[in-house]
Amino acid sequence: MNARTGAGFDAATRAEITESLRQMFDRRSAGQDLAPLLANLGWAEVLAEDPAAALTALFTEHGRALANSRALDDVVLAELPASVAVGRRRAVIYPHPLDGQFSMSRNQPLRGLALGPLDGTQDAVIPTTLDGGAVALLLVRTDELTLSEDPIRGFDNALGWRTVTGPYPARADAVPAGTTWDRAVAAGRRALAAEILGVCEAALELVLAHATARVQFSRPIGSFQAVRHRLAEGYVAMAGARSVLDNAYAVMGSDGAPWAALVAKMRAGQAQAVLMRHAVQVSGAIGLTGESDIHRYVERAAALDALLGGHQALTEVIGSAVLDSQEIDAAFELL
Repeated sequence: MNARTGAGFDAATRAEITESLRQMFDRRSAGQDLAPLLANLGWAEVLAEDPAAALTALFTEHGRALANSRALDDVVLAELPASVAVGRRRAVIYPHPLDGQFSMSRNQPLRGLALGPLDGTQDAVIPTTLDGGAVALLLVRTDELTLSEDPIRGFDNALGWRTVTGPYPARADAVPAGTTWDRAVAAGRRALAAEILGVCEAALELVLAHATARVQFSRPIGSFQAVRHRLAEGYVAMAGARSVLDNAYAVMGSDGAPWAALVAKMRAGQAQAVLMRHAVQVSGAIGLTGESDIHRYVERAAALDALLGGHQALTEVIGSAVLDSQEIDAAFELL
């Protein structure tokens, strides 16, 4: 794969990158490490040339493939201090979606979420809120952890996420996060927004195929106005969310980047809620059964929406910021 020189990739190069990633995920076996596969594509060069296009393509295809990996960890760690991000195989323990927080408090028992089992990593990075509201990053060897790892079951069992609970480690290096955790969360939200939209793209293609093949009253159901309106509404929601995500990447590194990423994640979550509701309705009774694959996309999109703030929670964050007269002009430009 040869990257075009200049400020970014042209349309043909983006298409080539997308196709290469799609083929990679098609060949990838379950649980296979992404790093060597990406290295074979010359990923370091691609990422350095146009980070926005590269990350958008990677996570979109990650979502389309319903893949499970630690790619999100890599994006988050890249924004953290070098003492935390560099050198060893490290996993991030994210705030648990049910707790409605974006970092964890040392004053409460630890409950977090890991993207996979921790036994394949050397260290865990745990973002914690200290007294006064500052965020610190606890860095602890995984072989010294006494945490319980429980696979999340009953909802997208192929996802591989773990609920991590237990006492905070007594011995852990605490690294002040400063503004790096805000940047890391923003990077994670941008990646998750792209992944959600990738899931939505694959789901829409599946539903369109069903609407073309399913015949009622001697006509494909996709020819009926009610069905076409539902699918069009889902497509418009996705297109709007994609535009907001593009803008969030365009302001990456600016003061408004965290708010822009928050809005992008919110809009992607809203888009998946609209599309998946219509996808199940258009699929009919088969969409409610295991016989159809649509449930896999519904479950995955909902899980990704919940991580680092679901769309409803993020809407409340924006509302509270407005009421508190916070400076969020950059976010409103993308609404």
